[in-house]
Amino acid sequence: MTDANAILSAMTISERRLKHTLGVAEAAKEIAKTHFPALDLKQVELAALMHDFTKEYPYERQLELCAKYSIELTDEERNNPKLLHAKTAAMIASERFSLSTEICNAIYWHTTGKPAMSPFEIVIYLADYIEEFREDASCVKLREFYKKALSKELDKSVALNKTLVKSFDTTIKHLISEEQTICKDTFEARNYYIDQLRAFNF
Repeated sequence: MTDANAILSAMTISERRLKHTLGVAEAAKEIAKTHFPALDLKQVELAALMHDFTKEYPYERQLELCAKYSIELTDEERNNPKLLHAKTAAMIASERFSLSTEICNAIYWHTTGKPAMSPFEIVIYLADYIEEFREDASCVKLREFYKKALSKELDKSVALNKTLVKSFDTTIKHLISEEQTICKDTFEARNYYIDQLRAFNF
């Protein structure tokens, strides 16, 4: 059975990436305890540790892994190498470490998000964005937004959904400013969670 030490010992990542990964693990456990207390925190930790397992692999190696694991890529994904590591890490989590489908799906969707994410998927997606060591202005702002929403909203689900919408808005605005293509899953996720917020208001 795979444990955290097995994943950590197999990693070939920079100190900076390791710091981020450990930050995601801690943030994910806190988010899980706050919003989804039924989740197994050890499993949450494994998903967090695996989420960027291939992030620093060169593009050519990412493509080799996609071919090895029969990962079908859209033109959008081929033109945006940053999207590939989530898919390749998810497959390694499954094939090499025999991690659960639930964990692998959380790794797979942690970059783009998607509509109707599972609790596991939400936890890893959001933790990646707001872990304490991320210093990018947009990440800092989202982290503060989440904390304020938690303190303000009586219903923690509202705070969580507001933060998810804010995260997608932030990502979309950034990609537009960089004249980059935007994954349709991110658009659809934004719309889904806006609808969820509207449902809370009825």
